[in-house]
Amino acid sequence: MSESAADMDHRLTITGMQDAVGSRTAGGLDILYTKLAVDLQNMVAGQADAVLATALETLRDELGCDATCVALFSENGRRIERVVAARSTFAICNPEVLTDVAMDEFPWLDRCLQHLRVRGFADTAVPPAYQAADAARLAVLGCGAVLLIAFDIQGRRAGFMALFFGQPQASWNAEHTLLLKLLGSSFATGLERLRSAQRIAERDEREGLLEQTANDGSWDFDAVNNRVEYSPRWKAMMGYSDEDLARSAPDWRRIVHVDDLARLQAKLREHLAGHTAIFENTHRMRRRDGEWRWILCRAKALLDEQGRLRRLVGVETDITEQKVYEEALFREKESAQITLQSIGDGVVTTDGEGVVEYVNPVAEELTGWKLDDASGRHVDEIFRGFHEETCEPLENPVMSSIKRNRSVKSVRPSLLIRRDGNELYIESTASPIRNDRGNVTGGVL
Repeated sequence: MSESAADMDHRLTITGMQDAVGSRTAGGLDILYTKLAVDLQNMVAGQADAVLATALETLRDELGCDATCVALFSENGRRIERVVAARSTFAICNPEVLTDVAMDEFPWLDRCLQHLRVRGFADTAVPPAYQAADAARLAVLGCGAVLLIAFDIQGRRAGFMALFFGQPQASWNAEHTLLLKLLGSSFATGLERLRSAQRIAERDEREGLLEQTANDGSWDFDAVNNRVEYSPRWKAMMGYSDEDLARSAPDWRRIVHVDDLARLQAKLREHLAGHTAIFENTHRMRRRDGEWRWILCRAKALLDEQGRLRRLVGVETDITEQKVYEEALFREKESAQITLQSIGDGVVTTDGEGVVEYVNPVAEELTGWKLDDASGRHVDEIFRGFHEETCEPLENPVMSSIKRNRSVKSVRPSLLIRRDGNELYIESTASPIRNDRGNVTGGVL
């Protein structure tokens, strides 16, 4: 062999232009590449990286190139977010260094990348003028030539599959181009399926979490077929299993408390007649185990062209704990009012602005103002205090306590002018009323 022929043979061996696959039968290659394509199309979560790595290694070995890779873009397609590569042992070029590189560094590629279109740099050392910037960047990475195919997912560019060579290429082997198209399109299909499956799984997981953490159950009444479907949360909330519902669906008229049924039916008739946009009602419902629960129900009716009910969809929330709390709060307030009414001192309560909310019987007697008359008036109107000697007006003690956020106690008797004009000498103590966060919400005198 002549020196020039030996050099050419050596160059072909390095760059992959040698017919390295000639020792295999065409049928063997077809089977091998078909299997790779099928594997890429059917990637599943947890195994996708291994499948891709195997495909890239096989592609590298069979074509004799120095490295192969798949580069995935960021969501906006402006940056190479991830690179999966397979390099030969002595390869100089390393595609993984492209990770986090902006596509602005490859202006020609940035303009020309199209779905399943093959692009190439035959010689990064002597490129055409339009490829100069891109080729210079690749040459720095030790790449003599690059052949790649871009792919889109759901209409947005998602990445590319590439072959890297340490030496320039006189021309592109047709087999390289065909295999890139086959495996690139197969990977794009598989990646799209994988991402779609992940989105569906995330959606199902999110809906499952919402279903578990929400206190809402839903039902869907098909009036045409007289069939009701219940959500898992509704069944759990009301104590029904799938087997229970399969045997006998509950009649809502029998599980709604008899004292609440008439009001519910009246509101439902109004909604079905089109008088209300949404049906909403609070009532008691009996669970399967017999326990009564307070339920807030909202529903929307769908009618056909003749105005007949076609579908009724409802969401029900268990508000039993809220009801129990409200009842306890009511009893506590009622008990406090009884205490205030029976106490020996006069008591006046106001909101944060000093507007009277409550006057007990003793305070009614002292001020001459009845509760009905005093409620809604400013406390200055019903409690007017003056200095016992100079008769100068005094700052209202309850307003002083609200403003200073502390209790205020008179150090000596003051003069109170009743509603009828009569005068009384009194002693007073006022304190702010605070909520659970420490904010002043009113006052008591």
